[in-house]
Amino acid sequence: MKKLITLLLMLTITGSLRAQSDILSSRLSLEVNQQSLEQVLKSIEQKTGAQFSFNAAEIETNRKISYSCDDNTLDKVLQDLFGLETAFKVRGKYIILQKRKIPKKKDFFVLGYVLDSETGERIENVSIYEPITLASALTNMHGYYKIKLPKSQKDIDLRFSKETYEQHIETIYNRIDFKKDINLNQIQKSLDVAVEPIKSQAIKTDTTIDAVSEKINTKISEVPVPETVEVSKEKITLPKIDLQDELAFLDSSIKNGKENFMNWLMTTKQKKHFENIRDSLYRPFQVSFLPFIGTNQRLSPITTNDISFNIIAGYTGNVNKLEIGTVANIIRNQMNGVQVSGSVNLVGRKMTGIQIAGASNFNLGNSEGVAIAGASNMTLKNSSGVQIAGAFNATLGEHEGLQIAPVNYAKVFTGTQIGVFNFAQEAHGVPIGFFSFVKKNGYRRLEIAASELNATELSFKTGTSAFYNIFEATYNYNRINKTLFGFGYGLGTSWKYTKWLSSNLDVVSTTYLPESFNADQIDTWSQQWQLNLGIEAKIGSRFAVFAAPTLNLFATQNQSLDFSKYKLLVAERQVNWFGNSANLYSWFGYKLGIRFTNKVS
Repeated sequence: MKKLITLLLMLTITGSLRAQSDILSSRLSLEVNQQSLEQVLKSIEQKTGAQFSFNAAEIETNRKISYSCDDNTLDKVLQDLFGLETAFKVRGKYIILQKRKIPKKKDFFVLGYVLDSETGERIENVSIYEPITLASALTNMHGYYKIKLPKSQKDIDLRFSKETYEQHIETIYNRIDFKKDINLNQIQKSLDVAVEPIKSQAIKTDTTIDAVSEKINTKISEVPVPETVEVSKEKITLPKIDLQDELAFLDSSIKNGKENFMNWLMTTKQKKHFENIRDSLYRPFQVSFLPFIGTNQRLSPITTNDISFNIIAGYTGNVNKLEIGTVANIIRNQMNGVQVSGSVNLVGRKMTGIQIAGASNFNLGNSEGVAIAGASNMTLKNSSGVQIAGAFNATLGEHEGLQIAPVNYAKVFTGTQIGVFNFAQEAHGVPIGFFSFVKKNGYRRLEIAASELNATELSFKTGTSAFYNIFEATYNYNRINKTLFGFGYGLGTSWKYTKWLSSNLDVVSTTYLPESFNADQIDTWSQQWQLNLGIEAKIGSRFAVFAAPTLNLFATQNQSLDFSKYKLLVAERQVNWFGNSANLYSWFGYKLGIRFTNKVS
């Protein structure tokens, strides 16, 4: 029974499809001239037996038609009459006509050629852009352009820009595809050059026979040979190098290198737009996947955003409030606000606000605010505020504020540097670290001295007068009851009273080695802590003498060293020195010697 019902259904469906196919495949000839669509449909019904059904509000039955065909199928005739705008369904002999729903286009195209208004030549690489949606295009080598624009936008001012040409703005009223050729005028450059008449020199001529014969018969007089004169040997002096010119050249080279680097980060089309467009474009928000793929499209290097989000990396013209990127944030001009990157932040001209990067912050211009990086902060010009980095901070201009990193550098700094190594060309603050060096107005002393303990003490002091580092070495030439040699490190500060008189307060820790040092005698090392307050008197610009009373603490396990008979001994006692018994001496002593100084201090 089930099989019978299934078979009947199949036969019914097959019959229905065949009926539909039969009605559409029926053939007819038709000849109409300026008849209404309604009359044409009635003629078709008479010739084929088909019955048409439709909504009069959707089908324009009064439309006049002229049509001719000879032995065509009904299917072909209906396609010719209605085209793609009307769909038809078949139910037996009934044909249902319905208006086809064609999706409306959201965009339209403007295309054409850009020409030089004076020469008529077609112009290559002209920027065509719409400043609100940031839609853009470039003309090809034949001056042809095609740009897609949204139909929904209310006002469209299409702009045409090219280097050395005046900008042209074309207001678009239609929202359909159309062709528009544009003529651009070249920018007229005025020549501010003073034009002076050319002065011709008078030519003196004498063509008389007497004058010619006189010149021919003139005797050539002998040329007198000058007497040889001994030239005295003079000292050859090399030309002086103008340091200002060298620095200006260096600054120009850095500036050109910065521009070339920022241009290198752009695509070829972005470079062309950047060269052509003189407008400042703005969008409140942008999202980029890569510097070439984002909502700013190809105009990103000349667009300002309030908020910028880069999924991997992004390149924008300016950011006013916030930028976040997982790998890299690149801003051609200015960053104002907060910039956070998982790896690198790069700003071309000026950063004002807070920068946080997993690896490095690079500011190719000035920076103001707080910069925190896992590896480095680099500023090519001036900076102010706080720089904190895991490896180094470097400002090639002036830095005002605080730098904290293992290595800190500023050409000129005002404030504080805290690190293992600190460097500056000029300082108006305090560098605090293991080693600090300031070239121009720093504090440097190479000191040769003697004390009640050591025959020779050689010290180098470097930093600033407010805070400097001391590196020391001592030697005793095998004297009895003396250490052989030692090395030490300390810190100090200096006060200047007059041009020639100053004082120092130094704290130095010195480790002394035994006379026959080897690894087995490590327990016999000795340690001294010394506090001294000295007076320095300069003799000339680079030479000084000094003397200082000292307070000393000396711990030793070396039983051959005995300082109990020192006249100014304060105390002597037994102490525990790294788990072993040791002698601890304290006494007042002296230190005096000479110093070689840097000129400015």
